[in-house]
Amino acid sequence: MRRVRLWGLLWGLFISELQAAAESDEVKFILTEGQTLNVNCPFTIWKYTNSRKAWQRVTDGGEPLTLALIERASGKPSQIQVGRYFLEEFPNDGILHVRMTNLQVEDSGLYQCVIYQPPKDPFILSSPVRLVVTKDPSSIPASDKNPIQNLAQISTVPSITKTWRKLHTSPRTVTQLPPMTTASLSSPGLGVNPTHGTDVIGISQISIVILVVCGILSKSLVFTGLLVVTQRSFGP
Repeated sequence: MRRVRLWGLLWGLFISELQAAAESDEVKFILTEGQTLNVNCPFTIWKYTNSRKAWQRVTDGGEPLTLALIERASGKPSQIQVGRYFLEEFPNDGILHVRMTNLQVEDSGLYQCVIYQPPKDPFILSSPVRLVVTKDPSSIPASDKNPIQNLAQISTVPSITKTWRKLHTSPRTVTQLPPMTTASLSSPGLGVNPTHGTDVIGISQISIVILVVCGILSKSLVFTGLLVVTQRSFGP
């Protein structure tokens, strides 16, 4: 049992080392949207000059997906185009040039140049290509770059605009005191508490008449008193 466990452990380490080696052999390209990928895949001239060559993408399940294929290899320079994929073969130099235009984020993944020989498995010509496509910074809206700053601008700009409008468009407000009427006058010391202007005029006229009458009566009383005194003085 110990030997079986030991062999299992060694086998697991061997597989992990193989995977690490395969990943280290990858050539990584980091590009932005809209750019073009250019890859040169060398091959052995005497062995693969007349072989069909293809550009494939390795799916998540590990299955290769053929994107472009040179069907007939004549031993002369040739090129094909399939959508955004271009293949150009230079047999004398032993080079297969691959070009992918107008890259998109969805193009990120693992690719490979191969000798296409179904039903056999494809033969990989060079190190697999790990493509990473990122967003173009110039195409990202400003609201997505700094949402906190934009939120502050949204919250402060309207208030500043409203304040500016109030300063320049709002009419000047002048607070006026209500007109003083005689109804609000009060003279506690004089015992006068009029409620209307006409009442004040009426009361003042009556006071004058009373004063005149009182003056006349007082003079009459004084005159009558003097007359009585005079008659008594000169009487028999």
